[in-house]
Amino acid sequence: MQDILNSSQAARVIGCGPQKVRERIKRGIWTFGTIVTAKEAGNTQNSYEINKYQLAAYLGIPPEEVDRRWKGGQAHEN
Repeated sequence: MQDILNSSQAARVIGCGPQKVRERIKRGIWTFGTIVTAKEAGNTQNSYEINKYQLAAYLGIPPEEVDRRWKGGQAHEN
């Protein structure tokens, strides 16, 4: 699996909307992601890169659980 998620994928893992992920990363509330500005990337819109391992640590779950949630599988309860 990939180690970098976009805001939509991270939102699916967390259980919220992609806009909430983008806003909280932009404001510095959530530190597990970074903004790649449109100017840096040569695009017309900013993009967001979320590190899977930092997201897992923030949520207190193993990285494998991030993969399961992102794929849409059943969340595994420990």
